[in-house]
Amino acid sequence: MKKFNKLYLHIGLGKTGTTSVQRDILANARVLESQHDIHYPRYFPHERHFEGNHSILLRALYSSHPDVRQRLAARGMETAEQLADYNRQTLSCLESSFRKTSANNLLLSAESVAHFYRPDMLELAEWLRGYAEEIVVVACVRHPVHALSSEIQQRLNIGSVLEDLYENPPFYRFKSLFQRVEKAFGNKALVVYDFAAAVADPRGLTRVMFEQLGFDVGEQFRPRPPSNTSMSHEAALLISALNRSLPLLVNGSRNPLRKADEIQRLANIPGRKYAAPAAIYEKVIESMKPDLDWLVQRYGLELDASYPVPGGDYYHFSEESIEAIALEIAEFARLRYGLMSPLISLYTRFRIIGGRLYRALLRRR
Repeated sequence: MKKFNKLYLHIGLGKTGTTSVQRDILANARVLESQHDIHYPRYFPHERHFEGNHSILLRALYSSHPDVRQRLAARGMETAEQLADYNRQTLSCLESSFRKTSANNLLLSAESVAHFYRPDMLELAEWLRGYAEEIVVVACVRHPVHALSSEIQQRLNIGSVLEDLYENPPFYRFKSLFQRVEKAFGNKALVVYDFAAAVADPRGLTRVMFEQLGFDVGEQFRPRPPSNTSMSHEAALLISALNRSLPLLVNGSRNPLRKADEIQRLANIPGRKYAAPAAIYEKVIESMKPDLDWLVQRYGLELDASYPVPGGDYYHFSEESIEAIALEIAEFARLRYGLMSPLISLYTRFRIIGGRLYRALLRRR
């Protein structure tokens, strides 16, 4: 079994441009391997939409907690046999790529690791040590109130409702998370840097991440243009209402009444920028104060605490959104008519033919 000199494990964190970084790495994987001695596994035919994110692959390998199993069920891994088959394919792909590469260093990127429970993280670390002499974990951090709107939007996409998210706002507990990482990978294994500083750097998020690991990836490494996938305030309200009325999961399985593209269609509704009520941001600031103080003491990072100020009536829909919703409803009506019109036409023809036959029978009498 091949053993790398170093394994770099990028764990995000969420809402710090992780998806953009992963896509950059995937697009430049050959450059990393040929010029910087870094192998980035990228061949996973059983993961049809792989775009550089190893999260689901590692999460499925270490999924002892019921909450995790439920999330995997939404991805189609509902039984132990389906999960085991998925994991067999993942391991086969990884080991095949390890055998073929001549690179001496390995890079994996999986923000799901930041959500691992302690036992799963310890098992993951032990497994990864079998592939590398040294492991370096890199994490980009962002003040929770700065990331809250995006965190909420992500959870709406996987079935949550706004009322629950406001009751228990989603954010990272930095102290607990990084102590779990240090316990699993070693006190000196973790590299932490500030998202606000990275996003302001003209070189781009991905080059800054590699700089934290000691690499200058050079000009041949070409980052992709950044993209904005945030939803409007109106879209967030609509998706939450849908999730409340028709839960995405029923008894641990995907609700058959939910369609694959419906959330994305709603997420495309334009409008004003989404923002939670001001009281929710204040709640997060108060809850996170001990963690942020610990982050300053442990890693010397003081994070920007700015957050969007909600504007206008919370439940007000802009004219732009109302117009877009009207057009969406009209599109559904046209689709429905298009599907029904052949049946209507056939029914009309049967009525005409039936009428003619009926009149012909009457004349014979």
